[in-house]
Amino acid sequence: MFDSIFVDGSLQDYINKNVQDPWIGTSFQDYVFMSPKQKGEFGERFVSKYFEEKCSEVKRAKTSTAGHDRLIDGIMTEIKFSLATRDKKGGVKENQFIINHVSKDKDWERLVFFGINPTEEECRFFWFTKDDFIQHLKSDECVFAPQQGGKSIGNDDYICTKIDKLKSMSFVKSLDQW
Repeated sequence: MFDSIFVDGSLQDYINKNVQDPWIGTSFQDYVFMSPKQKGEFGERFVSKYFEEKCSEVKRAKTSTAGHDRLIDGIMTEIKFSLATRDKKGGVKENQFIINHVSKDKDWERLVFFGINPTEEECRFFWFTKDDFIQHLKSDECVFAPQQGGKSIGNDDYICTKIDKLKSMSFVKSLDQW
């Protein structure tokens, strides 16, 4: 039925241009093709393994609906993980990450972020406390914005794309300060 619509190849060309994987040949190959839920689970597993290698005690949250992802050293931890975003012209946009779906009303104590660049030395790893996040939301220099319906519908869901600016703020800590 659709064969005639695809006959000139333009639609298949469009698909092919938009499914490129800039991580081919790396440990993150094919990550871009996973669903958002799968990416979230992958990020949680990745961060868990990182902390386990640093001899931290890591446990899954008691339920899948808990407001945190893991207990790391007994601390309720929300995990955010992002590969550098894809460049439409090919490759990745280094240092371009997204932290999304951060809520002040969920039961986390610390949020840990892992932003993966093509070179390990350029990755972004840091954390901050929920109390500092709530205070930051009230500041004039807030880098988080309401996500989805946002403030207009009372949605407690925030997004940040200014990762390097966030990382430079005084309340953000490096992983060696865990």
